[in-house]
Amino acid sequence: MEDIKFMKIALKLAAQGMGFTEPNPMVGAAAVKDGRIIGAGYHHRFGADHAERTALKNVTEPGTTLYVTLEPCPHFGKTPPCVDFLLEKKVRRVVTAMLDPNPLVNGKGVRKLEENGVPVDVGLLSEMARKLNRHYIKYMTSRMPYVTLKAGVSLDGKLTDKFRNSRWVTDETMRRLSHSLRGEFSAVMVGVRTAIDDDPLLNIREPAWGDKKLFRIVLDTHNRLDTRLHIFNGDREQFPPVIFSSKEAENKTVKVKQHFFVTPGVGGGVDLKEVLAILYQLGIASVLVEGGGGIFNSFLEEKLYDEIILAAAGTLIGGKDSVQLFSRGTSVSTPILLKEREITVLESGYLIRGYR
Repeated sequence: MEDIKFMKIALKLAAQGMGFTEPNPMVGAAAVKDGRIIGAGYHHRFGADHAERTALKNVTEPGTTLYVTLEPCPHFGKTPPCVDFLLEKKVRRVVTAMLDPNPLVNGKGVRKLEENGVPVDVGLLSEMARKLNRHYIKYMTSRMPYVTLKAGVSLDGKLTDKFRNSRWVTDETMRRLSHSLRGEFSAVMVGVRTAIDDDPLLNIREPAWGDKKLFRIVLDTHNRLDTRLHIFNGDREQFPPVIFSSKEAENKTVKVKQHFFVTPGVGGGVDLKEVLAILYQLGIASVLVEGGGGIFNSFLEEKLYDEIILAAAGTLIGGKDSVQLFSRGTSVSTPILLKEREITVLESGYLIRGYR
């Protein structure tokens, strides 16, 4: 029970790095001796000290048990090997929630500790650890970013009204909440119609996210974006724009530093698998896809999503000309299945989060 208690503390610490560590994982660590925590820390942001080093840097007592949410690394990266630091600090025992899926680490950190006489227990609260680092695990194991589809809808699944207006489907509170979700991801993505019709900034305006970096991605098949749109303005260091157009587009004008011309998709658009492969190469570990209806359909049909978030207003809009969430649809025998669902009840509706 004591192991579980301290691992839960390490997981809570790890979550404090949410949104800032990618493409690295969120990691928390707690150094314990005689039933008390004498050092604790987490990985604050990409390139900063790892959680183990933060937890142990001021610990002078040997013989601690270190609870860490991910296997300690045995190699030089942006920081020195954590395993060497644990041995230097004379850690007596290590409890880790899971092995690191990074092939540079996977099992090697545990092996080096055990070869140096430090016993390691692996797997405590592993499901919690895996869910916390689901972006990182997908990025490492599939060489593609984790994809979450997010939409503001009415109770009857409408993205717009019959006049194709989408801005007021949900109220201000729900829009602010869903906007804040961008901070959890490396990038936000929209289709060209959304970029033109809504002219969004695609940044993060909530002060709590501070200087967090967020890539702004637009799928513009025919390369028709007007450079006066908001996507081309603002802080390009904190919010770098990325555009994908088709190799078959007549207009080959490069409009931003990261403007890629890719293979056309089946039935139009751009090849989403190629888009995701390029985003992986850019170090983008997760993408929040915000619409509109066409881009949603494409990701759903090609099964290139991992999670769906719906901000569902407590309203009915109706209308055969309204844009549906999944207009091309499927059959009752092959529906979109979400194996786990988290539902938050709000005064004006629901926030529904489901996992593929």
